[in-house]
Amino acid sequence: MSATITAIANLKGGVGKSTTTLMLADGLAYYYGADVLVLDVDPQANSSQMLLTDRGLQMAYKQQKGVHHLLRQFMDNQPPNIANLILPNAVTLDELRRAEERDERQGWISILPAHTQLRLTEMELEEKMYSKGMAPSRLASYLAGHIEKALEPLRPLYDVILVDTPPYLSPIARAALSISDTYVTPTLADSVSIWGTKQFSSWIKSEITPHLASKNFVVITRFKNTRYARNAERELKEIYLKDRTFGPTIPESVQALSAMDRPDLDSYDSMRGKYGRLRNDVKRLAEDFATFLAKRSSGENPKMIRD
Repeated sequence: MSATITAIANLKGGVGKSTTTLMLADGLAYYYGADVLVLDVDPQANSSQMLLTDRGLQMAYKQQKGVHHLLRQFMDNQPPNIANLILPNAVTLDELRRAEERDERQGWISILPAHTQLRLTEMELEEKMYSKGMAPSRLASYLAGHIEKALEPLRPLYDVILVDTPPYLSPIARAALSISDTYVTPTLADSVSIWGTKQFSSWIKSEITPHLASKNFVVITRFKNTRYARNAERELKEIYLKDRTFGPTIPESVQALSAMDRPDLDSYDSMRGKYGRLRNDVKRLAEDFATFLAKRSSGENPKMIRD
């Protein structure tokens, strides 16, 4: 078996990409026992900060962990080596930690973190390559080959690789999109977000894959149950993206914001304590996404999730 690479992506910012990434990682690890690798290529490093905390993120940087070091390998013409750049413990759920301590691992989350340094390193790379006349698309293609080669020996070790991408098309973002097998598109139910989602969809179909519809899993996030939002949701599902697979609509919730705030690197919480009533949405998100992957790979139903 080889891990599915899934990009969580949208050119519209503020639609919940990082929150969706973490909810998927937690849900797949907890309910399905999946080994998940989060690959954060967004210099904002929101997924990394949510999983590792600010202190953990700075520790990772000092230990020379992170995706910007993978980029540095590319700049220095070194062979890609990603294993030593990954932080193997990005689990925040106490149930998973305790199972690991009993040698009864039931799912796990690791991360190749981002750091604000990533954008500076990427800008340095762009200046170097563009000054030699290299086109952005060619640079993205070379980076894709570098990342793909780095991930190749690791793909059998994971079930899913979730790639949190920035809301713009930098070379590394384009590279990550081009190596992905499927795409999760978080979006809000409002006209601006719908417009951004449509533009992103058109670009992916034109530049990455013409078969986006069968690879696209759409999640409406931060949903406010108003007439306006319900109409926007209907337009997305019945008009603009009617050929896509939709996951559950995730309601706007204070719990979602607090769930993403890890107090300390050594702190853990239960699924119930972390997500509260929102854990049912996390469960449905994992279930719908697992069904989506299973149908794409074999047409079979996924294994039963535990209660």
